Amino acid sequence: MSIDSAPQPTRTLPTRLVVPWLTVLPLAVVLAYADGFWMVTLRGAVGAIERTQQPFDGWWRESTVVLPLYVLAVLGTLTLAKRWFGPALRTTRTVLMTALLVALAGTIVGIAELVISSMFDYSLQSAQLAMMDQMHGICVDSCLPQAEQSTMAALTRAVLYVGAFLLVTNVLLVGWVVAMRGGRLRVTRPQADTGTPPAAGRQIDLVRLLLVVGLIASAHIHAAVIPEHLGEWPAAGGFFALLTVAEIAVAAALLAARPHRFALIAAVVVSAGPLLVWLYSRTLGMPFGPDAGIPEVVGIPDVVCCALEIGTLIAAVLLLRRPEWLGRRHPASAHVRGLAVVAVIAVTALGLAAVAPSWFDGSTDSQPEMVMTH
Repeated sequence: MSIDSAPQPTRTLPTRLVVPWLTVLPLAVVLAYADGFWMVTLRGAVGAIERTQQPFDGWWRESTVVLPLYVLAVLGTLTLAKRWFGPALRTTRTVLMTALLVALAGTIVGIAELVISSMFDYSLQSAQLAMMDQMHGICVDSCLPQAEQSTMAALTRAVLYVGAFLLVTNVLLVGWVVAMRGGRLRVTRPQADTGTPPAAGRQIDLVRLLLVVGLIASAHIHAAVIPEHLGEWPAAGGFFALLTVAEIAVAAALLAARPHRFALIAAVVVSAGPLLVWLYSRTLGMPFGPDAGIPEVVGIPDVVCCALEIGTLIAAVLLLRRPEWLGRRHPASAHVRGLAVVAVIAVTALGLAAVAPSWFDGSTDSQPEMVMTH
């Protein structure tokens, strides 16, 4: 009798690639708060004086609000790098190129933030110049156009200068993060797979995921405007409270392993209904209430909500027309799902911040109003 002492081949479990959040989040945080510093610096140099009273508060508030946008930029860059260079960056060249792409993506978001902030500063400064011109405080004759042109030129030059500093800063910071990680940069993270498909209740395709996340995001914005509408007209506050509860309930029903067709119909209703009410109120004005017949002003929160509701409406209609998608066994990749969810979160964060502009930028109630609530 002989004993076979040869080592038996070990069974290797298949792996699936997931998002390396421990790489994405540190990079996004570093870029968001560094770019926020440069934006506050620009505002202190040439911005509206009303927005320079609390620089530290403005820095951390605005940087926190736009943080999801930087997460989206970093995750999108790593997703492109995965497609271009493969799931692992094995050479110094691919690591450097990916790091530069991350810095460039963050710079694009930062410059967009600078431009929007400068546009708001210009609106405040133009109002101040117009008031001074009416009081003949600028010059003997009206020279408002020249003053506005000079203000715009100063803001434009400042954005260009600060944008260059921002790019250099982002390249250095991304390089520092990569160096702290030993010169490695992950675009994916392997995770062992048991080889057995997950439970049906845990599977959710991309379209349904977008539908659920969009409904929850809309519910957050609608909940945020309840106190203001209660103060204006209790019936309006009650409408938004009921709408918030309905959106959360429909989102919960859609998380079921095999949601009923009624849940999709309800998603269509809670998406299309507010859209029709919003369109009527912004064009003709509601036929009842304290401001009956007066069209309301379009603002950032309601535009964000409309965008979310259009997305959920399209997703619900697609699932109603293609019910087999609800049972698909191969959901989208982790990177694609992450991009979709983070995009909705980023848009929602901007909408929520616009509900309370004084919290968003540290402005006071005496300033010209920038947004109207939903």
